Amino acid sequence: MRDDFDAWWKLFLSRFLQEFLLFVAPELWALIDWERGVQLLDKELLPPRLRGRGRRLYVDCLFKVYLKSGEAQILLIHIEVQARLQKIFPERMFRYFARLYVEYGLPIVSIAVLADSNPRWRPDRFRYELGGTRLEFEFRTVKLIDFDPKALEQSNNPASLLILAFLRARETANDMQMRFEVRKQLAILARERGYNDEQLARFDELLEGIMQLPESFERLYEESLEAYKREQGRPFISAAERIGLRDGLTQGLEQGLQQGLQQGLQQGLQQGLEQVLRIKFGDVPTEIVDMLQKVADAEALQRLYDHAFQAATLEAFQQSLQEYLPNRSEATLDSRNNE
Repeated sequence: MRDDFDAWWKLFLSRFLQEFLLFVAPELWALIDWERGVQLLDKELLPPRLRGRGRRLYVDCLFKVYLKSGEAQILLIHIEVQARLQKIFPERMFRYFARLYVEYGLPIVSIAVLADSNPRWRPDRFRYELGGTRLEFEFRTVKLIDFDPKALEQSNNPASLLILAFLRARETANDMQMRFEVRKQLAILARERGYNDEQLARFDELLEGIMQLPESFERLYEESLEAYKREQGRPFISAAERIGLRDGLTQGLEQGLQQGLQQGLQQGLQQGLEQVLRIKFGDVPTEIVDMLQKVADAEALQRLYDHAFQAATLEAFQQSLQEYLPNRSEATLDSRNNE
């Protein structure tokens, strides 16, 4: 099984930049005004007149952020991931810096993530000197093998567990049984850390991509996490479930739109919800299906999708569903009057 981590590094850094910098460069993290957001710049570094011909030069990840204070309010962060020893890598880092500086004229922080396994290879600068001209360009480096796996496991920062996933993925490239065990352990650790729903969803997607498994182990992995979900009462949505949940919502909306009527939209949403519940929990009791059919408001049905995603059990979803049933308030009042 071939592992290609380039795309997953880019996705990881684009989704967890704040957490990554907090973990590896806390002093840089503290300078950034995170409330103003982060912009990913996917750049091909060639002058406009040369684009489309000759050798192209791309950066791995380039981010635009804002500083909290100081004259230079905008900062570019260039992160390059290098997985193997390359003699010209320091020069390449300088070429990236030079072209970015010429094009943007903004302050730039250059970071090299060294994902190789050679403990002696630690490039951190490019030097040039000739005829009285001297240049020294120094960049920041993060050497993955320097991290203590135990410390990565114990950190509450989700970036630390994903860095550990990259390390373990290379170590287990030829041992799928071991990779299965490690990936399951990391998924459980993420849940024990108490990450919020958004962090956990992003974490699961990246973990599945970084530590890819053959189909047989993938099924075993999802079964193991499903068993953990039942034991702990915590939700786990597998890759297949996520696809099914999305398709269930899409199918319901499409059916309603095709019919073009409020009744059609209502029926489509109801059918989509039933499909979501079946994918997540298995058989859906007739009682819940009947209750869903009583919810006539399309907006209420759309809100019920959120409850379906978040509910750990069918019983928990049913309790939420009861809040949306028509005449519920009148029924509650009648029961109180009869007491």
